[in-house]
Amino acid sequence: MKKNQKSKSGKQQNSGQTKSKKKEPLWMWLGLGISIVIGITAYLYYQPPETLSASATPEQVALGEKLFAENCLSCHGQGARGENPAQSRGGQKADGSYLAPALNGTGHAWHHPNEMLFSTVKDGSIAKGSTMIGFSDRLSDAEIVAVLQYVKSLWPDEIQVRHAMRP
Repeated sequence: MKKNQKSKSGKQQNSGQTKSKKKEPLWMWLGLGISIVIGITAYLYYQPPETLSASATPEQVALGEKLFAENCLSCHGQGARGENPAQSRGGQKADGSYLAPALNGTGHAWHHPNEMLFSTVKDGSIAKGSTMIGFSDRLSDAEIVAVLQYVKSLWPDEIQVRHAMRP
């Protein structure tokens, strides 16, 4: 009789293990599906409008210059020369915060792809200690593109060509 009880409990244990094994793949697939949806959403959210890769129109550059003066000039300076033109790549202040870099082609901004430039203006810098805030609450995507087209228009022709050829 004890043998039958053991075998029944053994079967119950095995069937319990089988059920938990069936649930693991379901949770795994559900987690994978959620991760994919989140990844696609993030990818689409951070993609700049295609107009950023296109040649700037004179209207975009003019609007971008106006918006730059209203929103960016106080940190990045006249002609986007940066907070300290002697340190075009930015640098750090004595308190550890960052200097606003030059955006006119003498700094490092042109080394970044359009996606990164766009997301930095839209959502702010990812650098700890940076005072670069995001402008998503003040500027539309089209206005952000206009600001970036203005900034890119300040770059020397050689840099504009090199940036446009980035993968």
